Amino acid sequence: MNRYLTASGVLLTLMLSPVVMAGDGDKSKMMDSNGDGVVTSLEHSAGARKMFEAMDANHDGNVTAAEMDARHEAKMKDGKTVKTGMSSADKIKTIDTNGDGQLSAAEHEAGSQKKFAEMDTNKDGNLSQAEFTAGHESMAKGGQ
Repeated sequence: MNRYLTASGVLLTLMLSPVVMAGDGDKSKMMDSNGDGVVTSLEHSAGARKMFEAMDANHDGNVTAAEMDARHEAKMKDGKTVKTGMSSADKIKTIDTNGDGQLSAAEHEAGSQKKFAEMDTNKDGNLSQAEFTAGHESMAKGGQ
């Protein structure tokens, strides 16, 4: 299997949305901005954009491994995330399409959209709580 496809699932679990914080129900609630019980592609995209902006400490439109590390460390201190086994540099490599060692907002958004489409198993344009949970459990196990 293409290492980018497998690793992108892990990466997206860890950084593209608030997916390593709290329980799955809490994660989906953070992204479900209108509280209707489903996460739309627009809500997912907004959540991913918010995460990207939080990681982009110098606001240059790119996220480096150092910025990602700093964000994860801050979240760990707050008890809102857990340590993962994959380095930030390796996470970036999984969706760094131009190979410059950092993530642009466009690369991040494309990866987020792809992961949403994979998790939307019934292809209705929304993630139910069940799809959200199943998608993140699959990614945590190294699946797509």
